[in-house]
This record gives sequence, structure tokens and C-alpha cells, in this order.
Amino acid sequence: MTPKQRHIIAALAVANTIVILALVVLVTRPSGTHSSPLPTPHTSTLPHASTLPQGTCRWKAAQLLAQAGLGGTVALTPGGSLRFEITYPLAPGQTAPENVNEAAQLVWTALDVALALDEDECGSFTEVEVTILAQGIQTDTQVSATVSAADLAAFGAGELSEDEFIEHVTYTIGKR
Repeated sequence: MTPKQRHIIAALAVANTIVILALVVLVTRPSGTHSSPLPTPHTSTLPHASTLPQGTCRWKAAQLLAQAGLGGTVALTPGGSLRFEITYPLAPGQTAPENVNEAAQLVWTALDVALALDEDECGSFTEVEVTILAQGIQTDTQVSATVSAADLAAFGAGELSEDEFIEHVTYTIGKR
């Protein structure tokens, strides 16, 4: 590699770092301090909702997703489901088995976020639904998982082993 090529690659790496840092700042900024052109997600307050305001819980969920390195949406449905929809872009040439394995790991990361929300008194949900859309050049793979909030809490408290918890999780994998 020539010195000119090294300088170009270094400049591109610095530019990428600046763009990523700017995006992180925009994502982690509280909703009241900056008006965003993106629509605010609609969440419903359930009759048995936690004592924390829904805005605080939405902010906490967004913050935890960003800290986990995930991009996507999280919403509390009127039926009591905490729903994560996460997009995972594939690298060029990445194959389907790699894609499914990495997407499955992201399900566990989202479940960790849900567990943290439950521990922070944002646990007004009865079920957790996680959908990971792994976007590739030729095809998209969707990995979905659903588990009850009670089973997630039992796993977090050590009442269920990892193997027992996995038996309670419903997984689906498909192409889109």
C-alpha cells in the first residue's frame, strides 16, 4: 500500500469516527432538548403501569439500546407487549448462517435491555417481543423471539437457568 493510499484510508477512518460520534450524540440526547425531524413513537399507558412516567421509560429504553450498540425501535403495545424492532445490516459477502447466529445474539442483547427496564421500574409489560431484521444484499433474514415478562424476570433473578429460560422462549426464523 502506498503512502498516499494510507493517508486516504486514515482520513476516511477519521471521517467515519466523526459521523458515528455525531449519530451517537443525536440518539442519546434527551427528547426535550432537541427537536427531531423523526416522529415520536406512540406508547400507551397501561392501567397497571409503573410509577415512572412513560417518557422516562421510553428515554431509558432508547439509552439502553444505544449503549448496547443496537439501532431500532422499542414500544409498549396496548396489549402489554414490549416490542423491539432492530435492524442489523450485513457486511458484504456475509453468509446466511453467520447472519442468523449474529442476529440470534442480538435477541439476547435486547432481552438484557428488557430485563434492565423491568429492574428500573419500567416493567409494565407482560411479554417481550424481539424482531431482528438482518438486511443483506440479496435477501433479508428475520429472527424473532417472544417470552413472557415473568419468565424473563425469573431468569434475571436466577430462578430459571439459561437452558430452562431458552425452553420458555419462542423463536422463529424466516426470509423476507
